[in-house]
Amino acid sequence: MAMTFAQMANLATLSPLSKAVIYSVLSPSPLLQKIPFDDVGDLQTLVMEATGFPVPSHRAINPTAITVVNAEFSQRTEQLKIMSDQIRIDRQLLNNKSSHVNPRTAAIEQYTKAVAYETVRSYVRGSPAVNPDEPAGLEYRFTIDPRISDGTAAPATQLQVVDAGVDAQAMDVTVAAEQEKMINDTHNALSLVDGGNAEIMLLNRQTWLNYGSVTRSQRIFRTDKDMFGRSVMTFGDGGPALIDAGYTPAGAFDRSVQIIPNDGAAGSTNDIITDACFFIKFASNMHGGLQKMAPETIDLNTDAGSFPNITYAFEWVYGFHLTNPFSVVLGRRWS
Repeated sequence: MAMTFAQMANLATLSPLSKAVIYSVLSPSPLLQKIPFDDVGDLQTLVMEATGFPVPSHRAINPTAITVVNAEFSQRTEQLKIMSDQIRIDRQLLNNKSSHVNPRTAAIEQYTKAVAYETVRSYVRGSPAVNPDEPAGLEYRFTIDPRISDGTAAPATQLQVVDAGVDAQAMDVTVAAEQEKMINDTHNALSLVDGGNAEIMLLNRQTWLNYGSVTRSQRIFRTDKDMFGRSVMTFGDGGPALIDAGYTPAGAFDRSVQIIPNDGAAGSTNDIITDACFFIKFASNMHGGLQKMAPETIDLNTDAGSFPNITYAFEWVYGFHLTNPFSVVLGRRWS
């Protein structure tokens, strides 16, 4: 059964340390509150990918034969990847009685926040062609999967791609015509999602701010609550949550490098990822995560090899799948 990180944290089999780590991962990442992960129990798994629909037949009453059709699938082996580190804390820091922050708690919390940023980065930007040790992300899939795009670095407006073309002329969200175009493009993208609606819209901070301005002006601004009681903007009543993809681990501390970069300059050529907005629907038969087991955090204590440090180990075997091509839409040049 697929479980989100929040559901994993309630598993009785997890140690208190692992549960605390999962909650620390969830806090800075609204996206990880949404992605369901299926346990596959192995380092690789066979994924059945939908490639077409059978053509239903009509028949006469009391026929001599019934037409046989098959659902159309292809097979892909998804290789799970391993995120693994050791967190070391000098034992003398733990013995420092004047510290107002527990060094053990602070070190683990700082690392787990980095895990959150890295998981979102790999979900969006992971490329086995660049680093074979990381899973395939959305950007990579839109360059290799013919079910969702033409497989080029800047895919055309076809299949599961909607090109807003905004950065050919810097967007002015105060202009009513451009506000309406943004809303129309959004409805167009949502119509391409299975069932006509997405669960989330994943974008960068500048596009997120533009949506706030446009939905307020058009009186469709709405909010929901996340698991921590924080307000989350949605696209109208019952619409998808608008989630800022945030920053890479390297750029998170000073907020210098966004996972989905912003351009916004007039005349930009743009690629897949710059100013992109991904419209996503999660489910085991749609799109989501894979894992060998829930993230593990192990207290290794102090041994001769790590002295004078106390060592904790973090390990997670995970990946992502795209079973139904109608579960994702790429909005290009969105702000």
